[in-house]
Amino acid sequence: MAERLRVRADALEWRTVEGEIVALDLRRSLYLAINPSGAAIWPALVEGASREELIERLCAECEVSREAAESDVDGFLSELASHDLLED
Repeated sequence: MAERLRVRADALEWRTVEGEIVALDLRRSLYLAINPSGAAIWPALVEGASREELIERLCAECEVSREAAESDVDGFLSELASHDLLED
């Protein structure tokens, strides 16, 4: 079974603003602006999704190649992890 990735709901508040997600890291009072491709996969990260599901969703919603989607998803997950915003 693939690992389920999920944002830390206990550490974040967020809103959708003009197609982008604006998130507040409650622990550090740090605002994060999430671009449209990140916004496309954000709902799946709130519910919990595998890396593969995130890639498929990005391909479908943003009409990007699989290679671009893989790179974008991996970069986004890495950025969230660097801020400790993914559940363990």
